Amino acid sequence: MRRLCTFVVLVTLGFQIHSHSFAADQKERSLLVEGVTEIAVPGTVGSLSVYGPDAFVIATGETKSGQPAALVAAATLGKGRLVALGHNGYFSRKNAQVGQTGKFVSNLMLWCAGLNDSQPRQLQVGVLDNRDLVNGLKESGLKAKELTGNWSSNLRGLNLVICDPRLLSKEETTKLIEFAEAGNGLLLGSAGWVWEGYNAKEGETLVNDFPGNIIGSQAGLVWDSLTLNSPENKRFVIAETLPESTHAVGALQSLEENPQSADAKLAVETISRTLQSIRGDDELFIPQLQKMLEQKLGEVVIPGRRNEVKRSQPLARLQVALNTRLALGQPIEMLTASPLAEEFPKQPAKRIKPTDKTVTINTQTPRWHSTGLFAKAGDVITITVPASAVQAGLGIQVGCHKDKLWHKDGWNRAPEITRKFAITETETKVGNAFGGLIYVVVPNDCKLGEIVVDISGAISSPLFILGETSVADWRKIRSLPGPWAELASDRFILTVPSEAIRGLNRPDQVMGFWNQVLDTCADLAMISPERKYPERFVTDVQISAGYMHAGYPIMAPLNLALETTDLQTLQEKGNWGVFHEIGHNHQQPEWTWDGLGEVTVNLFSMYVFDTLVPGATQHGQVQPANIAKMRREFEQTGKLEGPWPQLVPYIELKQNFGWQPFKKVFAEYQEIPQNKKPRTLQEKKDLWLVMFSHAVGKDLSDFYDDWNFGASDQAKQAVSHLPKWSPSR
Repeated sequence: MRRLCTFVVLVTLGFQIHSHSFAADQKERSLLVEGVTEIAVPGTVGSLSVYGPDAFVIATGETKSGQPAALVAAATLGKGRLVALGHNGYFSRKNAQVGQTGKFVSNLMLWCAGLNDSQPRQLQVGVLDNRDLVNGLKESGLKAKELTGNWSSNLRGLNLVICDPRLLSKEETTKLIEFAEAGNGLLLGSAGWVWEGYNAKEGETLVNDFPGNIIGSQAGLVWDSLTLNSPENKRFVIAETLPESTHAVGALQSLEENPQSADAKLAVETISRTLQSIRGDDELFIPQLQKMLEQKLGEVVIPGRRNEVKRSQPLARLQVALNTRLALGQPIEMLTASPLAEEFPKQPAKRIKPTDKTVTINTQTPRWHSTGLFAKAGDVITITVPASAVQAGLGIQVGCHKDKLWHKDGWNRAPEITRKFAITETETKVGNAFGGLIYVVVPNDCKLGEIVVDISGAISSPLFILGETSVADWRKIRSLPGPWAELASDRFILTVPSEAIRGLNRPDQVMGFWNQVLDTCADLAMISPERKYPERFVTDVQISAGYMHAGYPIMAPLNLALETTDLQTLQEKGNWGVFHEIGHNHQQPEWTWDGLGEVTVNLFSMYVFDTLVPGATQHGQVQPANIAKMRREFEQTGKLEGPWPQLVPYIELKQNFGWQPFKKVFAEYQEIPQNKKPRTLQEKKDLWLVMFSHAVGKDLSDFYDDWNFGASDQAKQAVSHLPKWSPSR
């Protein structure tokens, strides 16, 4: 008999899954991992949430908080079996050679198919989109075939299917569930974060639409959106035993016994992650959690600015997490208001009656389109679009506060409060248990032109559009009852509590100023001021990271609502922080390499100050005394650590050569073909030295050597024909 490759089983696997018992789980798991001490880290691995009565964790990695979470797990599915892995790279022959990965995957294959180590020849494997794996299995003497064409209707004779479920159609997903329930096996490798970032269509969610979770939710085993830390040696260690609290039911039992135990932090994290990942109508785990919380807690816990719900309050935190999941998971026909919504995002007065409105959407502009309408918490809104807009990738979003706070130590609001819907029919019912502003979301490269959208059942909110809304009309609009207002231009959109703009008389001047800021950033970045879509700035009672953070939208605390709409203060003092976050959205990776994310961004704040508010005082760290101090400290230590010291060389270039060389270099970077852009850290450093030296007509190699910049000899040689330069200090 030909020797089998590393995918062949080397241990005995003759057992059946019993009723849920952690002792039984450990027994089965120990057989699956016998002789396996390390497995590969094939990339950025996603984590899994395990909560079913017949599901168990096989292997774990570490989350960013340092807690263990499932990276491989198994469950029964009808008469069959399912194994889920947090990355499709486990099906690679190259990764099979790392540690005991091949042996491990072999064990999983046989277990899924209900076979033991004496029966590998009975494996009949169908593999989707992985010819390399098919060839490897065949070379080892196993029966394997590549699934092609209408494969889901032709699974006869197979006892195992291996695939990444990301691209499965609805029909294929259903067929695989039927295949497993009939007594066969599924071995699925994927990562939730990959599907969310690359495959999800507008309005789709990991919870409801990821094919892997449609399959796994039947068994209480789903992919979540988190990633696991990658060990330095690129190998996950297979522990002898695992904490019971890596399974949501084990976590629940731990908290029920002692909510203040040493295990409580892991238990709360496991359950919170599970609640982010499972459907609101789940019947496997949510009823158990509800029952426990009802027994332990009486009143509904409502997080707020004065009532932060912390990790140190495990039961209160889980109640908030559960109410959030139930609120966001409600079917529209059963939608009710969440008790958490009154605290945030606030609600219109109950006496306010809903209205109907028709809005025109220019689909040449992608992303969120404001409607000037607010959905009250629990109200059902009707959206009507023309037939041409059906299945065009359009969506509806209810709520602008898209930051998820599940990972935060304390909560000042529910950890997730926006909801999305895909437009798949001419009439779509939408809503949100938390309420929120209503947006029409347009995908990139939409070809519909202008479309008319009818919206019924919402509350009018203040919306000013520069160039469309007159100041006279604004005097009436600013009093509209919606609790959130927007000031918009084709460059920038501010979203603030309505109370912040009730007394604002000249929104046109405010947005004129912000247009100048955006145009100034575009000028430094050397991109067109005519943007594909306007940047957005949203204020929130709590955000996911930092004091403010960049992205779409830029997120900021509520106190910025007044600062960003006060024209006199903006013109006199500027706003370094907001300019900074806008600057982040203009950075390019070719000239912002490792560790410089918080460095080159400050060039934009400096440039906006120099250009628009030259008399205002800039950030204290860029004042001459501090610049000189940081230079002295560098001379003493030879270390250039932190964003402010690392900014000093750029400041010296600006002081000696002005802004024009920066513009020239930034423009030239954009002309570099994609296949010739610098990829390694050294290539990026070298190119910056060469391009900036040519831009100023000076050899800057001594200058950068002085700052321990780390350019290569080859890069220095490329500018050696230019006159040497160093600043006089």
